[in-house]
Amino acid sequence: MSTVTVLTIASTQKAPKAGRIRAFLKKDRILTACLAGVLLLFLIVLIGPMVWPIDANAVSLADKLQPPSAAHLLGTDSVGRDMVARLLVGARNSLGAGLIIALIGAVLGALTGLLAGAFGGWVDTALTWLTNSILCFPTIMLAMAVVMAFRPGIEAVVIGLSIHSFPWYMRTLRGEVLRISSLDFIRSTRAIGAKERRVLFVHIFPHLISTMILQMAAVFGAAVLSLAALGYLGLGAQPPTAELGAMITEGQQYFLTGEWWVAAFPGLILLIAVSLTTVIADRAREVLDPRGEYVASE
Repeated sequence: MSTVTVLTIASTQKAPKAGRIRAFLKKDRILTACLAGVLLLFLIVLIGPMVWPIDANAVSLADKLQPPSAAHLLGTDSVGRDMVARLLVGARNSLGAGLIIALIGAVLGALTGLLAGAFGGWVDTALTWLTNSILCFPTIMLAMAVVMAFRPGIEAVVIGLSIHSFPWYMRTLRGEVLRISSLDFIRSTRAIGAKERRVLFVHIFPHLISTMILQMAAVFGAAVLSLAALGYLGLGAQPPTAELGAMITEGQQYFLTGEWWVAAFPGLILLIAVSLTTVIADRAREVLDPRGEYVASE
């Protein structure tokens, strides 16, 4: 089979084009709104501290537990720190850590999934055994073990959650590599003498990107929730560092005594971030999965 024929076959296997994705986004208003919401949320936490230049750790006991007002738009916490400033920093820490966990998991999962699916044999067996062993541990328990091995803090939590996230990528991508490897254009590429490294990274890997994006959206939401849970337990960000889970922990004792804003606003941001990414992961699957048929909802 000629090289031209191989390239022709490969061209029919491409992932969704940008034009097709734009067409689906125009149809699916919910997906478009959620994507815009996530982008807006990240934009706010990035530029917010420049627009609201108040020290998130500045203590003012005279202003403690002040309700929302013109001076403090979202009130103050138990030691008089401005809640807007705390929320901007806390959301940036939580969302940034969730994004880092999703990216680390994607890189490790892509490498292990490519190796396991392409080489098989003892490589596949060893990597499958490793990932299954990691998945035997609940997410929070494994992250807690890593935190205890180092010291409580966001860095240790990111390491623990990243370790637990990459097996999900690996299991999904391994199956995709096996499926794509059985297609005619991959067999033809190997038949004309292409090196295995080129086959993996030039012909197979581009077809895994859409699957990785979907998995990243799901992992991001789960990572933010797990980070908040560990912060709630006191194993995440340590005082005075702001983080959504830790802020909820600090404010829960005041929720029923009238100072609801201390815990409510961090919880609301957490709810919005996780809900948006969950909807995106669910609805974008139909757009990015080349094997599925997409039906947009108005």
